[in-house]
Amino acid sequence: MKKEENQINTDVTAGRRSSNIVVRCIIYFFGLLIMTLGVAVSVKSDLGVSPVSSIPYTMTCVWGIEMGKATIVFHAALVLVQVILLRRKFQLKNLLQIPVGVLFGYMTTFSNHLMTFLPDPGNIYIRLGMVVISTVLVAIGLFFYVPADIIPLAGEGVMLAISKVADKAFSTVKIAFDITMVLISLITCLILIHSLGSVGIGTVIAAVMVGMVLKLITKLFGEARDRRFRIGRYAAKPAAVSDGAKAAGPLMEIMKTDVYAIDMDAELFDVLRLITEKGVSGVPVVNGDGKPVGFISDGDIIRFLASEHPLVVNPSSFIEIDFDSKLRALMKRKVKEIAKKRVITVDSDDSLSNICGVMVENHIKKAPVMSDGKMVGIINVSNITKYAFKMMEEESA
Repeated sequence: MKKEENQINTDVTAGRRSSNIVVRCIIYFFGLLIMTLGVAVSVKSDLGVSPVSSIPYTMTCVWGIEMGKATIVFHAALVLVQVILLRRKFQLKNLLQIPVGVLFGYMTTFSNHLMTFLPDPGNIYIRLGMVVISTVLVAIGLFFYVPADIIPLAGEGVMLAISKVADKAFSTVKIAFDITMVLISLITCLILIHSLGSVGIGTVIAAVMVGMVLKLITKLFGEARDRRFRIGRYAAKPAAVSDGAKAAGPLMEIMKTDVYAIDMDAELFDVLRLITEKGVSGVPVVNGDGKPVGFISDGDIIRFLASEHPLVVNPSSFIEIDFDSKLRALMKRKVKEIAKKRVITVDSDDSLSNICGVMVENHIKKAPVMSDGKMVGIINVSNITKYAFKMMEEESA
């Protein structure tokens, strides 16, 4: 009976994961289409396109190659660059960037065709407005394309390859790559057609604003997107292994399993004793059922003491005439009065990349790890950095 139940659970989970892949593909292609619409609007503005689109548009300006076809050629060339850079380390699955590039090229053609129905903008303010609209559209496209996590475009793929070969941060490589694309486009256009061609004020605006707009959109709507489409931390989890066995992922290996927690009705003195004896900086606050309902740290306690006793502004201020008597009274206050009411947890099946994203988005350094509604460990940034260092050390050995 238990075996049949496990099989049913596995089939249900597999069905959910299959459905999730379909949804991810839909938002992936939707994101690509919105991005090409953004590129087409920037072309229509005639004030310059984004750095990564500057080479294909230069091919259009200089040699008259239709931009969609130029995009396909450019993406194929970038895949070839990856093969040259990575050699034996090049993974065959990255060849899928070529058909994606072909699709992106046809989408570019389609989007540019749509722009022909719009009148040519004569007013500089209208053109600048189109650049802003283009920037927002590209950011929205990235908002859907990136978290779908299907196949990277060849531009992103070559940047990842350069980052790996040169041992440089991806952000550094992206800046250098964008500057290189713009310079190549600018020099080519100046020499061959004696104009700026694909480069202009729109190029600068796109380079600066796309990331800023994407960050804002993600902050406002990222959580709702992930929940609605079941991606990121809301993605379908793998089926549980029968006989109580758990998949031994990196999280289960590196998290702290000796979990310390404090009851919400405990006194502040109990918290101080716990974090002092165990050598931790903070602990989850749990209710009577053992479920996390908050979090309290030594910093929260210091801030509470400072607010209750104006003379206390930092630990060195503890030497005050009436502080001891005041401290005794404060230590009898309940934990639930002081602890942060919003607790951020992660699931034992979450990937480390998702956990890093949760920590960054919520500005936290540690989080309780949950499994089947129960707290099974604590993960903090130190655990993750030590794991990353160990992995890199093993690879270089």
